[in-house]
Amino acid sequence: MKVRRCEQLVCRWLVGGLEVAIPGRRQWIRLTDDLRRVLDRAGEGIEIDDLAAAFGAENEADVRDAVAALTGLGVLVDVDRAPGTPPLWERWGALAQRMHLEARDADYLVDSPQRVETVDAIVAEGGAPGAFKEYPDRPSLPLPRRPLPLNAPVEDVFALRRTHRHFSDDPVTLDELATLLFHSFAPHRFLDGGAFGTQQCRVSASAGARHEVEAYVVAYNVTGVPPGLYHYSVARHALELLDDDVPRERIASLTYRQDASYAGAFTVLTTAVANRLAWKYRHPRAYRLWMYDAGHYAQTFALTATALGLGPFQTVAFVDSEVERLLGVDPDEEFAVYLLTAGVPEASGGLLPAGFALPAPGQRR
Repeated sequence: MKVRRCEQLVCRWLVGGLEVAIPGRRQWIRLTDDLRRVLDRAGEGIEIDDLAAAFGAENEADVRDAVAALTGLGVLVDVDRAPGTPPLWERWGALAQRMHLEARDADYLVDSPQRVETVDAIVAEGGAPGAFKEYPDRPSLPLPRRPLPLNAPVEDVFALRRTHRHFSDDPVTLDELATLLFHSFAPHRFLDGGAFGTQQCRVSASAGARHEVEAYVVAYNVTGVPPGLYHYSVARHALELLDDDVPRERIASLTYRQDASYAGAFTVLTTAVANRLAWKYRHPRAYRLWMYDAGHYAQTFALTATALGLGPFQTVAFVDSEVERLLGVDPDEEFAVYLLTAGVPEASGGLLPAGFALPAPGQRR
């Protein structure tokens, strides 16, 4: 029988030594120097007899036992019978597969006697990250406190909610921007969160009410808001000026020149202040949570924009590091997650945004 190393093995160095992830399982095994040499010699394919002989007659039995064990775990595979990598992980790669596996089946300690003990330990540790981010030393622009009424019937909002890519030159008003930011990102009221303190109630769902999403607004054509880059302070309902020279071209350079990402009246760059989640949820599954939350916020943004008669657009096609550099954030603490845009949409026919058409009869779906 001829064996080879499994394709795309994931390894990690810990204090105790080198470990390799077992393919398809949320488990790791420690690699001794001898096992590492076996895997190295197996390479892209070798007969077991030749592999055993390579380590000398005195070690042959141990090598065969090791090969059997590693083959049983899937770290080594039979060249002639090795199953192919499932298309999903062939396309996304071993690192994505490992993240997926590590994030599965997390114990949330719901109704568990350990829950109180765990919560008490987290709270006693202290160091809870702040619920709100602010730039108190930057010039700020207070936003209108009374949101515009959202009187459109919900079925109309659902029917009209589309992604727009073409916008008119008409400005968005200060009240429209304030209303959109308030409903999309700001707390509406507060609750007693027990040991974890006061919890925010926002329109968008958030894991554990941690609300790690932050919003940065690049204004181009908003009445009453000078062009520039702002942080939206949800605590003060105000725009904090970070840079007064961020033209559309700057956003174009970050978004692979997608016209819709900078053609509206303003762009919102959202980030995740990840430690708000990590402080409470201390397992790999929590890495999923900011993705869910970013999506919740984006949908609230899109529905609110639609109710205001604006056209929303959203994308994750941007250069993360360049966005973070523009915002001046530390990517180890706060990283880019979503880009949202809105503006007055170009006139279109019926329920379709400008630039789109219905599929022809018989067209492949």
